[in-house]
Formats: sequence, C-alpha cells, structure tokens
Amino acid sequence: MAKAVILAGGYGTRLRPLTFNMPKAMIPLVNKPVIDYILDYLVGYGLKEIVITTNYLREQTMNYLSSRKDLKLSYPEEPSPLGTAGSVKNAGITETMVIIQGDNITEIDLRELMTFHKAHEGLVTIALLPVPNPSLYGIAEIEANGRIINFKEKPAPDACFSNLANTGLYIVEPEAMWHVPDGKAFDFARDLYPILVAKKEVYGCVVDGFWTDVGNLKGYMEATRWILERKGTECAATAEIEDSEIQGNVAIGEYAKVKKTLIRGPAVIGNHATLVKSKMYNSVIFPGATVTETLLKNSIVQQDAVIKKEEINDRIW
Repeated sequence: MAKAVILAGGYGTRLRPLTFNMPKAMIPLVNKPVIDYILDYLVGYGLKEIVITTNYLREQTMNYLSSRKDLKLSYPEEPSPLGTAGSVKNAGITETMVIIQGDNITEIDLRELMTFHKAHEGLVTIALLPVPNPSLYGIAEIEANGRIINFKEKPAPDACFSNLANTGLYIVEPEAMWHVPDGKAFDFARDLYPILVAKKEVYGCVVDGFWTDVGNLKGYMEATRWILERKGTECAATAEIEDSEIQGNVAIGEYAKVKKTLIRGPAVIGNHATLVKSKMYNSVIFPGATVTETLLKNSIVQQDAVIKKEEINDRIW
C-alpha cells in the first residue's frame, strides 16, 4: 500500500487576506476546512497513512486534525521552507507515494492513476488533465505510451505545446527523491521533473473528472459550486431565516442569521454569520461576518468582517 502525502506548506498568498491568520488548508469550504475534503478523498481509496507537509501556521492544522483518530497522520518539521520536493525528501519516505497538493479539490480516479503507474514502471506518474488555457499550468507533451517528452511550468500563451495540464496529483517512487538535494528548497515541477524527464522516467496519465485549485478566488468558487451541486441546499436547524428569498444551491451554517435578503446560489453563509437587507450572488460569507445593506457578487467575505452599504464584485474582502 502506498503512503499519501499532502503538500500543505504554502503561504496562500493568492487568497489574502483570508490567509493572514489561517493556513490555506484550514480555510472553510462549504463550512468545513479544505483539508477535510482532501483527507476524505484519500481515505476513499484506502489511504490512511498520510504525511502532511506543513510550514506556515502549522499548529492550526495539527491541532484541528488531532481528533482524526481514524488516520495515521504525521507532520515532518522543516528547518526552513524546502519547496514541494524538498519537503517530501525531508519526510524520509521509503515507499511509493501518492502526492496531492493541499489546495486541490478533485474527483480524479486515483485507482486508475495507480494502475497506470504500476503498468509503466516509471519513477513518476503525473495526472494530466486537458484544459482550455494551458498557460496557467505546468504542461506536458507525451508519447503514445504516456512517457513525457517535454514538460514546462506555466509557459507563455504563445509557447504552449500541449493542452495537458499538470494537476499536481502524482505517484512517485522513493528512488525519484535521490535527485533532490538535502536541506535545500527544491520543487517538483520546476526542478525535479525536468531532470527525470531527461532520464525518461516520467509518465503522464490523461484523466478526467472535476479538479480545481482552491488557492485563488476563481478556483475556490468553482469548488464551492461543485460541492453544492452534489450536496444541494443545506440549512442548519439553528439558523434564523426571516423575510428572505433563497434560490439555487445554498449552504447556511449553524446560528447564522439571514433577514430581508435575496440569496442566489451557489452561495455559502458560515456559522454565526449575519446577512441583513442585502443581495448575495455566487458568493461566500465566512463564519462570524456581518453583512448589511450590501451587494455581493462572485466574492468572499473573510471571517468576522463587518461590512455595511458596499458593492463588492469579484473580490476577497
């Protein structure tokens, strides 16, 4: 059985101010932390021994997950930020690894990926997903047998040679980590994979299914929509809804208050949040926030924020 690794050491700069006081893995997503979705995904494939590489505000993640008695979790400590590959090298893992990014929400068939990896016997298999705008991602060119012959991290739009994006979901053999220097920052996509591609040791498995990076506003809202489509509308029994109209898929948390407001989903209102005399479209309000006489569109309101008489579009507030 492989060991799973969640790369959760990033600073979440694209989600600021949400991540000023909270690691990205702990950001609420439809009223539970991102890390829970990733753990549930891995557990669904029988992976219960999981290494979580952490750095920024790591104690929050560790304290929260201390209640997960169903899993064997470990958190290797880094003397300094070591990058994605460096942090895995630091963990000293000696068996096949399933590696997933700490900001990825997905339904990619991991069993299919593992079967492909065993059949091709390379040091690394990357899950590749066809995308309409490949310049936003690392991209790969593959041979008929799946071997990657060209790999580039976020090329310019006019330099894209493929539409196959690196999803950040990998199967990695421990021998691949021999090429990662000890105690130095080293990245999978930028540093390690070019070395291994040149050695013909990296394969790409073309996959399908939902996948998004919640480390930015667009990806976060895509994940919110996808989760709500699967769950449907949910309203906590302790929530107070008064003189309001709710359309589409909406999640309303514990002790939330909604008064004289129009909500058009996908939308989420966190625990203990208050929304009064407002309009909310395709947006998320984090726990404890108070929003009054405000128009929200395609936006996120951070925890405990107080907003009155604003018009907020395509923003993290």
